[in-house]
Amino acid sequence: MQYLKALHKWSSVIVGIQLLLWLISGFYFVVMDHQGARGSAYRVRPPVQEIDHQRLVEPALILSQQQGSVALQQISLLGVPYYLLTHEQGLYRHFKNVYSLVNAYTGELTRINKQLASAVALSSYNGPGTIVSAVKLEPPVADLPKEKNTVWQVNFDDDINTSVYLDAGSGHVIGHSNDDKRFADFFFMLHFMDYGSVKGFNNIQIIFFAVVTLFLSLTGFIWTINLIANGRYALPFVGGKKAIELIDNNDLSIGERSFSPQQTLLDGLIEHDIALPSSCGGGGTCGRCKILTDPAVVAGAADKHYFTDQELALGYRLACQHKGTEVSRLKLLDAVNARKHQLTLVSNEFISPSIKELRFKLCDASPLEYRAGAYMRFFIPAAKGCSVPLRLPEAFQPHWHHIEQLEYQHLACSRSYSLANYGGQQELVFTIKYQSAPNNRVLPGVGSSYLCNLEEGQNIEAAGPFEDFYAENVDEGQQGKTRVMIGAGAGMAPLKALIYEQLEKFNNKQPLYFYFGARSEQDLIYYREFSDLAQHYDHFHYLPTLSRASDSWQGARGYVQEGVKAKLASLNNLENIEFYLCGPANMMSDTIAMLTASGVKPANIAFDDFSR
Repeated sequence: MQYLKALHKWSSVIVGIQLLLWLISGFYFVVMDHQGARGSAYRVRPPVQEIDHQRLVEPALILSQQQGSVALQQISLLGVPYYLLTHEQGLYRHFKNVYSLVNAYTGELTRINKQLASAVALSSYNGPGTIVSAVKLEPPVADLPKEKNTVWQVNFDDDINTSVYLDAGSGHVIGHSNDDKRFADFFFMLHFMDYGSVKGFNNIQIIFFAVVTLFLSLTGFIWTINLIANGRYALPFVGGKKAIELIDNNDLSIGERSFSPQQTLLDGLIEHDIALPSSCGGGGTCGRCKILTDPAVVAGAADKHYFTDQELALGYRLACQHKGTEVSRLKLLDAVNARKHQLTLVSNEFISPSIKELRFKLCDASPLEYRAGAYMRFFIPAAKGCSVPLRLPEAFQPHWHHIEQLEYQHLACSRSYSLANYGGQQELVFTIKYQSAPNNRVLPGVGSSYLCNLEEGQNIEAAGPFEDFYAENVDEGQQGKTRVMIGAGAGMAPLKALIYEQLEKFNNKQPLYFYFGARSEQDLIYYREFSDLAQHYDHFHYLPTLSRASDSWQGARGYVQEGVKAKLASLNNLENIEFYLCGPANMMSDTIAMLTASGVKPANIAFDDFSR
């Protein structure tokens, strides 16, 4: 089915392109000048002159002299009578024909030369131009794609570049062509897929397109049947909510809950105050919202990535990848109570060219208790409109790439963001990277666009906080471990919260190192704040690293994981060190690989998945 889907999508691209060409060419046919498209703007019928029948040579004599003739016809060129003898006759005029042309007065064989062709062409032309060239052409001829005979092309220097075509054997004027006709012929080619210039429907391109369209229809039908059979296709106006039986981790029934067919199981559970772990907000990239359901539910690509074949056979799935229409019963493996809160934005400011610090407070003004490193899931409402480029402070504007406004439309969704402070405080602080559009074909991030464009005083709903990434407190009198925080970019949020919790709330005296990576000085958020902390606390060490530093930067250069690797040798007893990581996926994977290779046990490495 996966290969069938890929073929279906590529077939739809082919059909879509041709449909677009049909629309464009069809519109041209509606608005074009039909008279001009014929190419006969300056064409006239040559004048008819009297013929002296007394002077005509007997046709029988001509036939006896020109052996192998199958037909004889009297014609007139420039007022002179000729006998046109046909030796080989095609079904149509443009098919291959063999002629002889004999002067009817003298009986002499005549050839259509350049002078005669020019004179005949001029007799059929009444435009303002003069003859600039006369060329004898063998087929194929661009303006006459069906022509199989040798022709004379007589060109005029008028405003539409008229060309007159004559049959080189008979001297007949085949037709006129000009820029208007050539332009119309181009759209004719597009509309009829006549890329081989056969001037008709009977071409290989039409046959190929018909086969592709038939294949697209069949694969679409098969795909739709497959979706219906697996419960993954439901019309929004058919039926209502579906009741699903929920089972807890102890195999006890929680009862039935109703789910909307438009919601994923992850978001549907939130509506019933049940939260599953999810740091990616439903994108299928963190693999944490695990459920157990009927094995018959079709596994998607994300399911197959995070579960073994044996787990898939047992019914393990990701809740963010499936909707209520697919299941009737599911077991919750790691569910927690989803506390929902109404938050009011207190402040919204840039702290780097791409990162904003957002401060919220609960609408009821009560503080929340949670451990540092927690995150909250924001509910982004459905929207349709224009993504608005963020207004930067003047200091950041030279470093910001212009973002064009983009039309977008999305359904209601949720996104998760880490808190940058620990619990018990009046405000909830977040550092959110605005996921801009890399080009005008890709939309900016839905969650970051909405949140970063909120204005002070506006409200939004969020669930949590959820505590999946935290550091345990050490009781007084016990020997704690050295802690090393490693982060980059917007991964600052949970690490900042952990650092302040250790220094202020727990008053932990064990060595605490903070390695933070950024591109340039402009991207080094909270630099002054952490420098002051390092001055105030002797056991806190702040080590920023820049990968694209200016010449005036006097600190470490390169990537943050490289700086950590260089310092590992100076850290005593790796078994007594805990590492906490948060940042871009590549940074974390490289750092984890480096720490593991250096002998650090996985139990001493904690990380916050930054795929949100």
